Amino acid sequence: MWFSDDPERILPEPGPLESAKSYRGKKAKPLLAKIVKVLRSLYRAYVELKGKYERLQGDYGRVRESNANLSERLQEVKMENKALRGTAADFERVKRAFGPEEIEQAVEDARRRETQEREQKKAKRKFSRGAR
Repeated sequence: MWFSDDPERILPEPGPLESAKSYRGKKAKPLLAKIVKVLRSLYRAYVELKGKYERLQGDYGRVRESNANLSERLQEVKMENKALRGTAADFERVKRAFGPEEIEQAVEDARRRETQEREQKKAKRKFSRGAR
């Protein structure tokens, strides 16, 4: 009864003996109340969907921004990786030119010097803290 091509089925004309007041009370007011109820439920559904759409749009924007940031970081990591591969290749060339034993000895000496420098800095910091 709600959806029809025939307007007479939805809102029939008053009968010849029916007064306008009677028609309004019996047929028109209940029908208008139903229409208002349906419109209110449609409006509520629209408001809910609009809110969900706006939240999804916000989420989509954040995800796109995050994806762009990740893509930039991936490019940076690829460039770093390329540079590290070049350094490793250079190290292998030096190793072949001077011999592995000499290179290992030079690396070990450098590590020892770095360790000594760190320990000296720690001792200076402890001493300067104790003087306060």
